[in-house]
Amino acid sequence: MRCELAVVGAGVAGACAAHAAATRGVKVLLLEKEALPRYKLCGGAVTRKTLELLAGEGIRLPRRLFHEVRRVRVKIPGAERELRVPENSILTTYRDILDHALVREAERAGAEVLEKARVKEVRRGQGCWRVSTTRGEVEARFLLGCDGVSSVVRRSLFGWRFPPDELGVAAEYEVEGLSLDAMEIHFGHASFSYAWAFPKREGATIGVAELASRLEEGIFDRLERFAATLPYLRSTPKPRSHPIPMGGIRRRVALGEAALAGDAAGFVEPLSGEGTYYAALSGIMAGKLVGRVLEGREENLLAYQRFCDSQLLPQLRAMLYLGRLFYFKPDFSYHLFENTDVLIGVIAALAGGEPPPRLLLRQAILTSLRHLPGYLARKLSR
Repeated sequence: MRCELAVVGAGVAGACAAHAAATRGVKVLLLEKEALPRYKLCGGAVTRKTLELLAGEGIRLPRRLFHEVRRVRVKIPGAERELRVPENSILTTYRDILDHALVREAERAGAEVLEKARVKEVRRGQGCWRVSTTRGEVEARFLLGCDGVSSVVRRSLFGWRFPPDELGVAAEYEVEGLSLDAMEIHFGHASFSYAWAFPKREGATIGVAELASRLEEGIFDRLERFAATLPYLRSTPKPRSHPIPMGGIRRRVALGEAALAGDAAGFVEPLSGEGTYYAALSGIMAGKLVGRVLEGREENLLAYQRFCDSQLLPQLRAMLYLGRLFYFKPDFSYHLFENTDVLIGVIAALAGGEPPPRLLLRQAILTSLRHLPGYLARKLSR
């Protein structure tokens, strides 16, 4: 099989890359190791900015795929706050549904999809990439690795892996028939993450995450302990687990005729673990640039590295520093939670509102400095 662009992985990044390239006249082959639709562990939150990004590419997904969230309830030990979010700011869905819908959009744009095609090997051929799969060999001038945190493309061509301190581990229950009146975010159940209960159209997703280097027990044990704190959860189904990369760290994600997008490149927002927006954005840009190279408007895909370094990295790095600030001293973070609107601003930003990440980080640092004396005074008086 021959094509101009082979995209490995039919998640959000891969489907968006295939769509962006195909709409620009590129002959695209989208490779997926499983039959679609397939399960993908994810809290399933989709923000307004993600839907606006997709709409800008001509992808308008039916509202029946989503459940709208109007309230976000943030809980810390001994306190909680509730935030009403604007209409259409946060939606939730199941990733098998979302990914499948995006793949169908890529097909309608002209991309060819090959399911049950697990990539076994990637190597450089004569003027092309040779991708060996369980359904035969593919020859392609360009190659995009959108195959997740354990990316075969990344390991084969880029040679780097995520170390434990740059990798999270998440576990979830998908609970059918459970009705929640708000999206819940629970701090205090992990040292560098949070636990969650996200309402869906037909149930809820209950989960917890932790940085791999700080996990001193099984992630399923951590999930079970969190579930025991939820009074509305009567029983739990079989849990599932998956690693999550941490974004905001400079990495090599492009060669002359190959690139990485989404989780394969580590494009996940470190404070919340939200990766759907960055998967869509990086996939779209990678697909666009393949078209531009074929049109003679760009020399190669190193322009994609420059885009990631100048546009994606600063946003992700700001949220990484904000996460380190928030989780460095949890009781001080809880002091801020009770006495300021810093965390409410974080939730609003994650919903696609203002302020942008770097401004939010600056505001959080200034607020922390103002409230540090009061925190220390309270600690000393005890």
